[in-house]
Amino acid sequence: MARRKNMTRRRIILGNTFRLIRENGMDNVSLQMIAEKSGISKSLLQSYYPHKAKLTTDIVHNLFNTLSQEVNTYYPVEEGKAPYTQTKAFIYTIANLGMHDDGLDRIISEVFSSNESLDTWGNMLYNWLQNYHFFDEADSNTDEIESGIAFVTTGIGRLYRDRKKHHLTAENLADYAVGTLMYSFLHCSSEEIDVALKEGHDIIKSADMENVHRAIDTMFDEGKEIIS
Repeated sequence: MARRKNMTRRRIILGNTFRLIRENGMDNVSLQMIAEKSGISKSLLQSYYPHKAKLTTDIVHNLFNTLSQEVNTYYPVEEGKAPYTQTKAFIYTIANLGMHDDGLDRIISEVFSSNESLDTWGNMLYNWLQNYHFFDEADSNTDEIESGIAFVTTGIGRLYRDRKKHHLTAENLADYAVGTLMYSFLHCSSEEIDVALKEGHDIIKSADMENVHRAIDTMFDEGKEIIS
């Protein structure tokens, strides 16, 4: 019972933090604001989350986990498919949401601006790709792959923030990220890259972004699995 109550309160805290950050931006949300929104004292909040960094890290984890699940619904990993196609869809989905939702843009921009958040996203992307055995046939070692993902996440973050200056679309960002990772760090051929990017183009056009948005809006609702 105590564990269930603990997770229920964490769910409330995370949901309220997510909404406050969407409305105000990361820097304009304090622990006191989160505590008041959640109907608890600041000291009780800090017994769950001593620092805002832990809160924001958990939100990023839940956001990317939700996006991963949604991408898998409209493009499940299948044998014989170019595996990096789903990576393109994942990155496209993140960028597309940020470009069309000011609240999510605040969160995504913060993720791409913070070294800690970039590390979190890089680690999640690496683990996600590894879980789907994307690296099994790669002509690269673990260190090279991890370096490649760190390079790509940092670069794509910079491009995302400067997207208006360079007139970049969400698909441009996804193509740059996947193409760079495949060519420079996984040593894929130009033909393999072309297949992945073309299949990616085909599937993102069929993606239901309204469903993705709905999943994000409700990811901290009762009954949804959360990471904390």
